[in-house]
Amino acid sequence: MLALVDYASSSSSEGEECTRPAALKRPALLPTAVSLLGAKAPKSSVDDAEDCKENPELHGGRIRSFKHERGNWATYVYVPTTACMDQLEEFQSEAIEKMSQLIKLQANEGLHLSLSKTVVLQHHQIDEYSRSLQQALHSKVGFSSTLRWLQVYTNEERTRTFLAVELDAAYRGKMTELLQPIDLVMREYRLAQFYAPPSFHISLLWCVGDQEQLLLDKLDELQQILDAHDTLKLDVNEVRCKCGNKQFRYKLR
Repeated sequence: MLALVDYASSSSSEGEECTRPAALKRPALLPTAVSLLGAKAPKSSVDDAEDCKENPELHGGRIRSFKHERGNWATYVYVPTTACMDQLEEFQSEAIEKMSQLIKLQANEGLHLSLSKTVVLQHHQIDEYSRSLQQALHSKVGFSSTLRWLQVYTNEERTRTFLAVELDAAYRGKMTELLQPIDLVMREYRLAQFYAPPSFHISLLWCVGDQEQLLLDKLDELQQILDAHDTLKLDVNEVRCKCGNKQFRYKLR
């Protein structure tokens, strides 16, 4: 286990006639806690980090899904997107330019595929929680996968809309196997488990408000932009956990 300080979601394969998962007709709900991702690092101490005041104007209109209290550490488990990061960032720029006359899209930073909801840990739980994840994942084998279709999500309050790219359905089974021990750790700590059925995706862009229909209307054009790129490879050779300003890595076999 390596701890790094200052850290930097259909079961069948897509057919030619079905160009996109049916779920696209009705966007799925994205966890409200996604608004916590990318939170600022602490200024000097645990208390300083956990005692900041919420100001939506400082976060592009985003509002935290739960109160930012002293001693609470926002925590989530994920797979990094190292292999296709450049392609995804290029798509972000192209999509923002494409939609600029219609809507203000903003690029997500720290692109990743979530394997947990964002949950809260107390400071004294962090190291033990990390050791539990390491033990749960020690026998898991890594694999190579790809990303495929764009999808539209909204948060539960429908105050934010997201454009994401989903894991190719051919690799859903393998990713579900990787998710299972993580869910067991969540259960052990009485934390919320991942969504059922799970949605394996990378959130790329977001905007304020309920812009579901607008993005759905433009989804074919945006998909064409994404398809112009080379195959989006996602090498699943490690799992990471971000907890406040700390990051832990768990290498897969």
